[in-house]
Amino acid sequence: MQYNVWIRINQAGYTPKRKKTAVVLSDADITGIDWLIKKDGNTVLKGSVGKGIKGDDFWVSQKFYYYIDFSTLEEIGIYSAEIPGAEPQKIIISDDPYSRFADNALTHLRAMRSGGETIYRNPSHLKDKEAIVHVAKGNWKNGKWKKAPGGETVDMRGGHYDAGDYIKFTLCESYLAWHLLRAYQINPSAFGKNKSGSVLPDILDEAKYCLDYLVKTFPGDDTFVIQVGDRLDHHQEPRLPENDLLDGKRPALCAISRAHMGSAAAALALGAQILKDFCAEEASLYKKTAAAIYDRAQKDDAQTSAFERDIVNDFYYDKTDTDNMALAAAELYNLTGDQRYLKDGEDYAPPAAWAVSWDNWNSFANFRLAELGDKKAKERLFEETSDYEHDDVWELPNQMYGWGTLGVLWIGSANAHFLANELSGKKEISGVFLGVLDYTFGRNNWGISMIACEDLPFSIKNIYNSIYHITKVFPDGALSEGPAKRSMHKHMRKYFSIPADNPFDMFNTSGGVFYDNADDFVVQESTITGQANFILMIALASLIK
Repeated sequence: MQYNVWIRINQAGYTPKRKKTAVVLSDADITGIDWLIKKDGNTVLKGSVGKGIKGDDFWVSQKFYYYIDFSTLEEIGIYSAEIPGAEPQKIIISDDPYSRFADNALTHLRAMRSGGETIYRNPSHLKDKEAIVHVAKGNWKNGKWKKAPGGETVDMRGGHYDAGDYIKFTLCESYLAWHLLRAYQINPSAFGKNKSGSVLPDILDEAKYCLDYLVKTFPGDDTFVIQVGDRLDHHQEPRLPENDLLDGKRPALCAISRAHMGSAAAALALGAQILKDFCAEEASLYKKTAAAIYDRAQKDDAQTSAFERDIVNDFYYDKTDTDNMALAAAELYNLTGDQRYLKDGEDYAPPAAWAVSWDNWNSFANFRLAELGDKKAKERLFEETSDYEHDDVWELPNQMYGWGTLGVLWIGSANAHFLANELSGKKEISGVFLGVLDYTFGRNNWGISMIACEDLPFSIKNIYNSIYHITKVFPDGALSEGPAKRSMHKHMRKYFSIPADNPFDMFNTSGGVFYDNADDFVVQESTITGQANFILMIALASLIK
């Protein structure tokens, strides 16, 4: 009898020595059925599936699932995994199957640039040169804003659009810059020079684009820009950014906000460390600005975190500032050797968190402090990352489905787990990291790579983003935010539709759903923070032998 069977595998490939597994989904019990791995038509490895595990309809919707372990296959080459009832899947074993995706991911970031240096379209939001300064209306905790009484403007050209909208958030820009710089610092060999018009490799060229924008966020001692653009952006018709009717009318929300200032100072300080050998003059400016922003954030009138409140949600409200400030202090100490910063970092040091997210830099702050010899920071890092370990079919971190599940939660947690694992001296590769890496490239319910790449057999093609929708350009390198919590997705369905007879439905579960649908901003909106996490993951994955 023929059954419906599906093989789920990492489409990007595997390095020779790492653990290598595929997951087999089936609508019937196929215990004992043979599986084969072939090369050039010849069988090089075979076995039979073990006892089936019943699907729980939370992580797997099919009645049974199985594991195929082919870790003993170490010879470099291209193979085929075959099992009766399933479509054969290509297996790639390579010394470095991952670094090639860095170029894809950086291509998407170049498309998301605001200003004059972009691809696929014309320069955009050049009138951000005179962004209108807005200040808090009343208590900053109400999230409301008004024009500054003096009618001041600031030059805020540049930076990156956050996601499918055209708002620029300093928290997200700082997060992106820091991750790009750390990715290069950890593994410079993973990144090449293909699109950069400067002396810099592509990743540092993109990081510098971030840093040049972050310098502008602090135009004066009492002005710090946390956001350019506001909720009105979400009430416009789909358009290219160069055709935005709001250009020239966009506000620059300004506040002495420690969460934002700590993040920006951390990115600028790390940028000064790394870019000093490439562009000394700019690195000197980054150093000076990082120190100035950090010092201003420590004054008594600084607040924890400003934000804009919308009807639907608060825009990137970071409720804590200790992680941001601790990381800034650690990076400034690495840059200057000034003991004051080291003491500050230890004083600001954040507790262990339950997850890594755009608003949670705890693991990165504690990791940097641990590198500097802070034993308590090391303990907090291990406490946090050990909690990520979770027993499920895809070997994912312990966070359940949410919004931005893959790009923000799972990949961020996987990166932190990898780094903590190395810091602990363990020789084996982080299982959490491998699980998320494989999931991202197709070993998931739907068998789809969550990074858009035309070279992969089955990758996402439809990103919620007007740039791609209007230009009809393939969203090369854009990362899907991955599956979402079913109840959350259902609540937002009034804003978009799902095509009938959608092939993804049969793999959705009671817990999480996914669709490759360009209207679906819940699962298919690619953010620069998720992109940042992915690029750091590529740098770490390319270290695996």
